[in-house]
Amino acid sequence: MSDITVRHIDFSFDGDIPFHWNPGNPQWGNFVNLITMIVPAFEKYVIRSTRAAIPRLGNTRLKRDADLFCRQEAQHSKHHIQHIKVLTGQYPGLQEVAEQVMASYDQLFESESLEFHLAYAAMAELYLGPMASFVTENRQALMGQGDSRIASFILWHFIEEFEHRNAALDICNDVVGSFRFRVKCFPKIARHLNHVKSIVLAGFDEHVPQPANGPKNSAIGDMFASAPTGKTLRLYYELLCTLLPYHRPDTIREPDWVRQWHRDYWAGVDMTRYFPAAS
Repeated sequence: MSDITVRHIDFSFDGDIPFHWNPGNPQWGNFVNLITMIVPAFEKYVIRSTRAAIPRLGNTRLKRDADLFCRQEAQHSKHHIQHIKVLTGQYPGLQEVAEQVMASYDQLFESESLEFHLAYAAMAELYLGPMASFVTENRQALMGQGDSRIASFILWHFIEEFEHRNAALDICNDVVGSFRFRVKCFPKIARHLNHVKSIVLAGFDEHVPQPANGPKNSAIGDMFASAPTGKTLRLYYELLCTLLPYHRPDTIREPDWVRQWHRDYWAGVDMTRYFPAAS
């Protein structure tokens, strides 16, 4: 596993950030808004599950990585909550949407076993690995014309997916130890993810005025249209591979730009408006 670093970057989300922050690819902007509305509830669910599993982990290294994984995820949640405050400040009805998503994850945590929760976390995090590679590699096509505050923030989130990309799977394997169990849980996990996605997208259409031109607030189907077709097809293939028993997240490609981001971070560059770079 790559070393997991807990970074405290002071992202600033001012009230003037628009809902439609990404005019060059509005559907990708909608998808990022969708992520923001789900992440705090999802991260709380993952952190609660991981903390509950730590006493059952078999070695000190994995316990340390599980703790760092939780702390890194908590930072992600913190900043997505700040973004939610911007969205709900402009469109108060979205507060109820965020609460519905939180209630759904809280109910799931109470109704299912720890083993199920760890399988859910592992499968969701496996999905995020190929997404992180794709998003960072195709950042210009996806949000090269977007608000730098949100673009820089979401890229940081995906970059840190590389660092903890093995964590949830290693924890699940150590406690559950059954690929068959994960596969058995997959339909229920997929239904739940689709359920919370539907809550949020319906909320966007209900509470946010639709743009005069361009796609609906809930439209995300063509969010990859601006990326090269070959790279998009490769993403779909890699996402399918996450369902295979031999898949290992540490085989995911890390674009050179990610290493440049790390060098600039350690050099003290302001990462809060890192991309797109000011002309």
